Amino acid sequence: MLPLTNVGVVFLVVYFLLLVLLHLLRNSGHVRSVLLNTRHSMRQTADDIVVISVAMLVEFLVTRTGTLSQMTAQLYSGVIPGWFALTVTPLLMTRASFVGIHPVITSTTLLAVFSGGGAAVHPALLMQAHLVGWASGTISSVASLSVITCANLYQVPSWQFAFGPNLWTAILFALGSGGLLSLANVFVR
Repeated sequence: MLPLTNVGVVFLVVYFLLLVLLHLLRNSGHVRSVLLNTRHSMRQTADDIVVISVAMLVEFLVTRTGTLSQMTAQLYSGVIPGWFALTVTPLLMTRASFVGIHPVITSTTLLAVFSGGGAAVHPALLMQAHLVGWASGTISSVASLSVITCANLYQVPSWQFAFGPNLWTAILFALGSGGLLSLANVFVR
């Protein structure tokens, strides 16, 4: 994967800003409601931004020290089976998000343990397991921006939205995807 340069980030920000401005120019009657909803939503999500920022800082520190790899080596000597890493990663990320732990926190831990030869898994498949865990975790977390947004959109309490049918959908998605990634790992390795 190519790194996103500063020029790329600036391009994305300017591009999306231009798209928003174009939309507001074409729908000038909605400007006030868009600005009010944006202000309200930003106030609602300030805590999430702090959590994600702190998690990114923790991830940076944890991956630089190698502490998790050392702790894992004390619990399990040898290479962790690939099927285990690919199944556990999305499932644990999903389960942790049920109680409000952001996927970036659990993914940081799991990727530090399973990557770099810690598990007999192809790196691309491990990254895909991480993305599946992130997706399934956001389906059913009351702290998820997507759940909060949909709950507000449909006027449903976020806990009802997260722990209704979404809960089982998230679990089945995580398990099924982990199983398919494990099968793929057999043919890729």
